[in-house]
Amino acid sequence: MKILSVAAAVAALTISVSVHAADKPELRIGSVVAMTGPASALGLPEKNALELLQEQLAKDTSLPFTVKFITYDDGSDPTKAVNNVRKLITEDRAHVVICCTTTPTSMAILETVTQAKVPNISLALGQSVIEPVQERHWIFKTPSTDQLQVTGLVNDMVKRGIKKVAFLGLEDSFGEGGWIAMQSVAKAKGVEIVASERFSRTDTNFTPQALKVRQSNPGAVYIHAIPPSAALVHQALKRVGYTGPIYHSGGSANNAFIAIGKQDVEGALLGTTPVLVYKDLPDSNPLKPVIAKFAALYEKRFNVPKVDIFPGQSWDAGNITLKAAEEVVKAGVKLDDLDASRAALRDKIEGVKNFVGVGGIFNYSPTDHLGLDHRSTFISVVKNGEFRLYESK
Repeated sequence: MKILSVAAAVAALTISVSVHAADKPELRIGSVVAMTGPASALGLPEKNALELLQEQLAKDTSLPFTVKFITYDDGSDPTKAVNNVRKLITEDRAHVVICCTTTPTSMAILETVTQAKVPNISLALGQSVIEPVQERHWIFKTPSTDQLQVTGLVNDMVKRGIKKVAFLGLEDSFGEGGWIAMQSVAKAKGVEIVASERFSRTDTNFTPQALKVRQSNPGAVYIHAIPPSAALVHQALKRVGYTGPIYHSGGSANNAFIAIGKQDVEGALLGTTPVLVYKDLPDSNPLKPVIAKFAALYEKRFNVPKVDIFPGQSWDAGNITLKAAEEVVKAGVKLDDLDASRAALRDKIEGVKNFVGVGGIFNYSPTDHLGLDHRSTFISVVKNGEFRLYESK
């Protein structure tokens, strides 16, 4: 992974891709991601993927517009996210905003983008970012939802004959989304939740929560968090003597989880998108060649052994924006008419159909601003220090 200096990470990154600039209108794509702070293990790869997309566009003269990317760091802080989004909208005059890395920051900017009538594509897992859809007219997202992932994981628990589960999650809107999903899915599947413990993103001692969970005698544990806390909680459960299966949300589906947890996270089961397990998919799966191409580009450019799900989410967001923009320009909408082009872009994003991304096959609609179905959701198992496709017993 590319290492940034503190100054470079905090500074705004503005890169223009200029192809016959005098002849073509300019599309401005703004983004706010967590390059620093507790969520930087997710946000930096997202920033990297947008940088890679910029570089690829420099080689593409077929677009009917030039593209300018403006990216800011929110430091994993909701207040900074709001301030940066306001700057993108008013000062940078972005046509589309890609934001944010986490559910709390994505929730914080909802009112800002809605009032300004700017299309926003979130990179967060939480289903609450896009629902209720009638109140999220301008909001879309590319990651799978906690509801989809929890359903797949609980289905596996049921197959194993597990009747009781304990929940461990972040005490913020991301953790709350996982808790809501677990309650509804567990009830529907006949699984009893015997314990619920919460923690903050900056906590370092998880022994009290781990002890309470072990004492509840669950058949499985579900952790809804991101690294580093997700890996540290997992390790705490091992230390206090818990030996049952441990499941995780997609927030843990990145290389930092294994780097921190090491041998302790062997056997961990995670809800994930196809990016993490694409090599194990059958060749007939239409996602496999698309992911393979992206993975080869990303791994070479940033010198990482294996891409994880987070850069794929921003890559999809950027490419969906480009697809919508092509249709807008071809329809005769002028990009220099900011209000009209923002509204047209929103409508074209909502109309995206059968878009094969690296996170799934997207079919947005007026009632669905996720656009993904079960084909986007898999279970991964940590095996010999790698994420592999998990096959239910």
